[in-house]
Amino acid sequence: MKKVLLVAVFLISIFISFAQDNSTAICGTKLALTQEKDAGKIKMKLPASVSEEDVRSYASYYEKMFTIEYNNTTHEIVYNMVVNNANNRRVILRFLSANQIQNVIVEGRLYTANDFYENYLK
Repeated sequence: MKKVLLVAVFLISIFISFAQDNSTAICGTKLALTQEKDAGKIKMKLPASVSEEDVRSYASYYEKMFTIEYNNTTHEIVYNMVVNNANNRRVILRFLSANQIQNVIVEGRLYTANDFYENYLK
């Protein structure tokens, strides 16, 4: 029993380490994310490793789909959808990929960027 508990603690610590990786963004609750999607203003916290220069540079490619508000101190970004539809929200995946972000955490659960889109942005 002790070994099972130790293995469980070990696996949880590995998951937490992976989840805090530099390739992971964080969103709020499922309810908040649904409301943000409906309003066309999606909020997310980017990893500290992402530079403001990169955020603004990559976002400039997608201005027909969304504009951004970015706080470099807190690393929080708001995507303001120009036209709020699933195809334009999918472009957020390109932006995340350009910034080397592969995963998104929602309510403590880790999603790949694609699964995040399928579950919350589609």
